[in-house]
Amino acid sequence: MSTDIIFLYIIAVIVLLFAAVNCIVYILKHNKTAQTTGTIVSIKMPNSETARVRNSKWAIVTYMVSNKVYTSRNRVQVPMTAQVGSYTLVRYDVKQPDKLYSFSMTRIVVGVLISAVFFIVAVFNLI
Repeated sequence: MSTDIIFLYIIAVIVLLFAAVNCIVYILKHNKTAQTTGTIVSIKMPNSETARVRNSKWAIVTYMVSNKVYTSRNRVQVPMTAQVGSYTLVRYDVKQPDKLYSFSMTRIVVGVLISAVFFIVAVFNLI
């Protein structure tokens, strides 16, 4: 077995583990969270703002729960088009409304699909 094929299997396993962890968090926390719309108050980017490739935006968000305004304790990833003052959907812990979660079914499905593609490429030596 070549190192390329081993590398593809390793990537497939890592992505599958990522999807599995997200699935477990989704199952455990889904009924203990709620969703609302928040306003972005602060944005941080790991790379400089001019670097559009391999960059992301992470935001502190304010949102209202039961007529009380909360500011998130942790940052959540937002689209690259988001700006301070933009609105975004956030999922918060019902018992600790200032704590946000970023799990989603889309992330789980995409992870499983990417893992499947890497397994297929590795099994059939398509590279």
